[in-house]
Amino acid sequence: MWAYRLEGPMRLVRHETAPPQEAELTPDEVVVRFRTGGICGSDIPRCRDVGTGPDPEPFGSSLHEIVGEIVASRSDLDVGQRVVGWATNSRGLSEYVRTSADELLAIELDLDDVHAVALQPLACVLHALSRLPSITGARTAVIGLGPIGLLFGHALKDAGAESVVGVDPIDRSDIAATYGLDRVECLSSRSWSRRPDAADGFDLVIEAVGHQVGTLEDAIAVAAPDATVVYFGNPDDDYYPIRLGAMMDKRLTLQAGRTPIVGRRSALRRAVDYLARYPDLFASYVTDVLPVDQASQAYEIASRPAPSRLKVVIDGVTSPTRS
Repeated sequence: MWAYRLEGPMRLVRHETAPPQEAELTPDEVVVRFRTGGICGSDIPRCRDVGTGPDPEPFGSSLHEIVGEIVASRSDLDVGQRVVGWATNSRGLSEYVRTSADELLAIELDLDDVHAVALQPLACVLHALSRLPSITGARTAVIGLGPIGLLFGHALKDAGAESVVGVDPIDRSDIAATYGLDRVECLSSRSWSRRPDAADGFDLVIEAVGHQVGTLEDAIAVAAPDATVVYFGNPDDDYYPIRLGAMMDKRLTLQAGRTPIVGRRSALRRAVDYLARYPDLFASYVTDVLPVDQASQAYEIASRPAPSRLKVVIDGVTSPTRS
C-alpha cells in the first residue's frame, strides 16, 4: 500500500509498505481504505515541527479527518460501509488506515467523499457547543475565521445567538451571511480587543485560532461579566499564562476540551443531523482539492490562509498514483 511519512518540515514522502492485516486488529478496531482526508489547522504545526530524533516519523502522520471504506473489521462496523471520522493518532495519510471504530460513523448520504469529510470538523464544533448552557440571546464572538471558526459562527446562529461577530485578519465578508456572521472585523484580535466597542462586550467568546497565548488573552478582554470563554484552538505549549485577575473580577468561565473518543460517534451523528437541516452548508466550505500525490503541496496551501481559501482536502481516489 502507499503511505506518506514526514521526512522534513512540510515534506511528505510516499512509501510502499505492508497494509495492516485483519489478524492484527484488536477488538473494536477496523481497517479503512482511504478515500479523502481533510487538513485541519492542528495538523500544520505537527508537519512544520518534525521531530529530530533518531526514529523516523510514523506512516500516515499527520492527518486525522478521513472518509473511507471499511475493508476489515473487529467491530460493529461492516466491511463495505462508507465511514467518516477520526484516524487514531492522526495517522490517516495511508491507503489503508488501522483505527478505532469508536471514532467512525457509517454514513449513507447523497454527499460525495470530498465534502463528506467536513462532517468531522462540524462534529467537533457541535460537541463543543453542546457542553455550554443555552446560547439563546447571547452576544457572541468568534476569534479566527478559518474553517473551524466559520462553522462555529453558523452553529452559534443556529443555536439562537442574538449576534455573532467574527474576527480575522483575512477578509471573510463575502461569506459572512453564509456562516451566520452578523459582522466581520477584518483585523487582528489584539487590535480589535483594544477597541472600546469590543471590551467587555460579549456573553460568549470562542477562541478558534490556537497555537499562541495572545488570542486567549484577547478573548478574556472582550468577555462581559459572567461570560464564558471557550478555548477551542489547539495549544502549542503545555502551560498558558492567563490574566486570572480579570477572570476573577469578571467572574468568567473558561472552557476547554477535545471531543473524547467515546463521544466521537455521537458527535458525528449530531453533525449528520445538522447537515440534514442545512444541506448546502458545505457548498462553499471545501475550496481546494488535491490528489494524494500532491500531499506536500496540499499542506503548504492549507498553511497559508487566503480570502478564497477554506477547507483543503486530499483526494486518494482520483489520484493517478493510487495503487
